[in-house]
Amino acid sequence: MKTKFIFFISIITILAFAIIGCGNGKSTPTATQVAEKNVVTIQDFKFKPAEITIQKGETITWINEDSTPHTVTGTGINSGSLNKGQSFKQTFNDAGTFNYNCTTHPYMKGKITVK
Repeated sequence: MKTKFIFFISIITILAFAIIGCGNGKSTPTATQVAEKNVVTIQDFKFKPAEITIQKGETITWINEDSTPHTVTGTGINSGSLNKGQSFKQTFNDAGTFNYNCTTHPYMKGKITVK
């Protein structure tokens, strides 16, 4: 009886980890799930922060938290359409200033300075 009980508890534990921890292998991180460094949220039809400064070789992650699709588009930057909860990452290996906007909402503008 003790062996059956231990087996039953083991199965329940494995199932609980599978349901809670594994998911489907895909994730759509929120701003709080991504490291705070170099994160730009898309919220309220704005890039937040609108301007960001990074070092060469660093990566920026944009996360769309609006219910409307947006893009991150500029010279050498093309996220395609991002739906709510989707993210886009880009590494910048060259120094300079990179302006970008949302092609659907061109008044949404952002600026990256790479040192």
